[in-house]
Amino acid sequence: MFDRAKLDTDIPGWSTGDWAVPEWSFDGKPALIINHMQEGIVGTGRFTGAPVEQQKAYLDSHPGIIANQKRLLAAFRDKNLPVIFISVIPDPVGYVPKWGFIFQMLERCAPHGHLDNPEVAAMAQVIPELGRQPEEPLLGHTGTCLFTGSNLNDLLRRHGVTDLVITGFTAHSTVYNSVIQATDMYYSVVVPGDSTGSPGRDAACAEIVLNQMMRMYALVTTTDDVIAHL
Repeated sequence: MFDRAKLDTDIPGWSTGDWAVPEWSFDGKPALIINHMQEGIVGTGRFTGAPVEQQKAYLDSHPGIIANQKRLLAAFRDKNLPVIFISVIPDPVGYVPKWGFIFQMLERCAPHGHLDNPEVAAMAQVIPELGRQPEEPLLGHTGTCLFTGSNLNDLLRRHGVTDLVITGFTAHSTVYNSVIQATDMYYSVVVPGDSTGSPGRDAACAEIVLNQMMRMYALVTTTDDVIAHL
């Protein structure tokens, strides 16, 4: 018989929002998705959504973010599990939506075109600190979610992936948007919250997203916990 009161026992935090990480496991084969760790965002900041000085200051003061991404990369590589990097192509068709400060910023700062534009291609490259391997795909997406304008879903299905570990930058925007999009496509999503974040102006947004909003759709845990479950 259905017992709504039992939800508080079965799903800690159901009524209070005080979420806890449950006992868990991957449903099947996981893939690691590294999002927007590219020259145009966390490198030169050519089309970062926040002032590049804020972003650099945040990453410098949170060295664990890139360190944890490197640990995840090492663990997935050691298990021979898929690793996929994804970079944004900010203005592929020569115009962007009118409203929203992110689009207004892109209109003024971002190079036009796709990866056939050398300037766009340079800004899509993964920062060298992560040591991307030649066999690890680097996909270009458009819009605000990782599946849009890329062949990510085809690649994941080809490899028999059922679970995604999504990290990168930034927590409150593309990481969150992509969690929603991935679950719409029936992937189970895990987010190691200590391997992502959001700079200066948006840090409070990231805290709300990781601690509340994202937990409606994904398992938010730590890098150590993800590695322990591979």
